[in-house]
Amino acid sequence: MKLISPHSRELRQMVRCLELYYRQGRSQKDIATAVGLSAATVSRLLKRAFDDGFVRVELDLPRMEELETGLVERFGLRDAVVVAAGGRGDLKEELGAAAAAYFEKIAANGMRIGLSCGFTLYQTIHQLRERRFRDLALYPLSGESTLKQVDLFPNTLVGMMAAKYRPHVQAYALPVQHLLSLGEIERERRRLLRDPEIRTIYDAAQAVDVALVGIGMIGEQTPGFCSLAESYGVSVKRLRQLGVVGEINYQPFDREGRIVDRPEMRALMRRILSVGGDRLQALSKRTDRYVVAIAGGRPKLEAVRGALAGRFMNVLVTDEDVATLLLRKTA
Repeated sequence: MKLISPHSRELRQMVRCLELYYRQGRSQKDIATAVGLSAATVSRLLKRAFDDGFVRVELDLPRMEELETGLVERFGLRDAVVVAAGGRGDLKEELGAAAAAYFEKIAANGMRIGLSCGFTLYQTIHQLRERRFRDLALYPLSGESTLKQVDLFPNTLVGMMAAKYRPHVQAYALPVQHLLSLGEIERERRRLLRDPEIRTIYDAAQAVDVALVGIGMIGEQTPGFCSLAESYGVSVKRLRQLGVVGEINYQPFDREGRIVDRPEMRALMRRILSVGGDRLQALSKRTDRYVVAIAGGRPKLEAVRGALAGRFMNVLVTDEDVATLLLRKTA
């Protein structure tokens, strides 16, 4: 994108459009008439002003500072973001907006970003500002393992996020595996990791500067992890019998935050190239890394509590109800 000279006619037009649009609240059609431009040119100038950083958007989302401080102190977090209950819209959308604003506060040009999966993370990416950063490297925190289910997997979300920052972004993918037996899976993993390009992506995904992850609950007809578990012969009922209360990046954990590594679970857990729970824990301990978990709603309370017990993240974005119950139950 070419730079605009500080004395150029185009810059003067842009400033005039900004004044009329943001300070006087006039429509683009009215602005076009007032300044003698086409509506399409006004739209282009406003968009370019946004892309070039002349316009900053501050989201005025209500936050609960007392609860945020309580979560940080109680669970040893680096930071916490709590959105008010009973907001104006869908909870996942509100959590996504809060997480997007937080990401834009901590991210910087040239960072390596890792993405997990899920609808709340989709909402986060959806609400990021376009071209806010340059030279990001985006990595999926896991590959995919099915040809039959299309969902918001990490590779998909990496592509979505790359579209926000193109062309100044590098985006990577991890391969799909659709094997069922543990023996086949282990052989395929070894084969894939002998490929230098795949190995480089896999290793880089485990050392990102910022990881954005969702926390999954264990429930009937829950897309993602539970649906995949069913395809590997592990029912939701069986997951609960094994003590699984939630999952993070396809890693199942119990209420104490321990990864549930049982023989019948191993094909499910090893089916993809994935950044493991132990690696998320290691990143969370570092003062120069962010592992931001985004999850809310009372049905996810048990899963969020287990993830906190396991210290899989150092930043939590959640809602007032969950934050209140977390602090009450652990008091």
